[in-house]
Amino acid sequence: MSTDNLTFLDAVRRGVVVYDGAMGTQLQARNLTLEDFGGKEGANDYLVLTRPDVVREIHAAYFAAGADVVETNTFGGNRLKLDEYDLGHLTHELNKKAAELAREAAERYSTPERPRFVAGSIGPTGMLPSSDDPSLSRITFEELADLFQEQAEALMDGGCDVLLVETSQDILEVKAAVTGINRAFARQGRRVTLQVQVTLDTSGRMLLGTDVLAALATLEALPLDIIGLNCSTGPEHMREPIRLLAQHSRRPISVLPNAGLPLNIEGRAVYPAEPVPFADDLTAFVEDFGVAVVGGCCGTTPEHIRVLSERLSGRPHAPRSIEPLVSASSGMRQATLLQEPRPLLVGERVNSQGSRKVKQLLLAEDWDGLVEIARDQVEGGAHVLDVCVALTERPDEAALMRQVVKRL
Repeated sequence: MSTDNLTFLDAVRRGVVVYDGAMGTQLQARNLTLEDFGGKEGANDYLVLTRPDVVREIHAAYFAAGADVVETNTFGGNRLKLDEYDLGHLTHELNKKAAELAREAAERYSTPERPRFVAGSIGPTGMLPSSDDPSLSRITFEELADLFQEQAEALMDGGCDVLLVETSQDILEVKAAVTGINRAFARQGRRVTLQVQVTLDTSGRMLLGTDVLAALATLEALPLDIIGLNCSTGPEHMREPIRLLAQHSRRPISVLPNAGLPLNIEGRAVYPAEPVPFADDLTAFVEDFGVAVVGGCCGTTPEHIRVLSERLSGRPHAPRSIEPLVSASSGMRQATLLQEPRPLLVGERVNSQGSRKVKQLLLAEDWDGLVEIARDQVEGGAHVLDVCVALTERPDEAALMRQVVKRL
């Protein structure tokens, strides 16, 4: 049987939906050879063309364990990542085939009472557009959006019910992904569910320092359906970030943790969380915070998913009392617009029209000097900054704004 995005969202609204577990660690456990990889060692995504039987077997194992959704084997399936293996020309074929393999498994296990679903896995490109590192940020927003649009269209052509942007580490790349995917929806003339998951470290921040509420403020403003966390840590480190997401987000919340923080044992990553305690933690998220979508990331196995599914699949999630954020966010942090005590304080000194010093700094492209003025405003109590870089002497206001805002 075939399912559409409305059916998937209906399932999420009715009760807890359970994703599968790790793909990568399941592939590693099969001790595949260089020949299996078609001579492209480490190119896990290529296996959908060179060893589709192995990928099909893993999907089936997760459905048999009780998963409601499996992810396609396309985590590194964008053209930029595939180009590292000289496979970029196969971007559409590879992603479409991966979705078809997962779709076949979903059809096999679906029943009228319990449909099964396919999520198209969309991982990061390997670039960090918010970074100051010139090698990692040498890509534009539009180039990123094009990469994600291409992958999304191929996954939709293969029959995905959900597009899952996951393990996201740069909030600007996330915005580009959502932009590109929505362009794919427009070109296809249809929409599927869009689920976006960021990755936090043990301090509750993304790789470049974005805290969970800043990420949420950004995501809440974008056209997507489900917001969540995955990878990085085990569930024990996700409790507070998940509480904040559940408290403030209007969207259903998902959480797909690793099986604990990995341990390096004899040169191999070993994930310590056993299935029962892993399921205990995620059950608490459902009961305490009303989480709607659960599953596993690195190190989780069909046994983790079996225990999780027996506990939670289809179970009503606890009601949530939502306090929506009314806020602005930068790439790092958010500021509520309803300050207590009031008022909201706006720093206005980074303004080329009102400050001769700022004008001179802009003309000299003295970015550090501009940042220092902004820092003084924040240390003086400003909650948000009003920035103006218009100059009669220069016509490139947009380029100046990009430079200044990135540094701020």
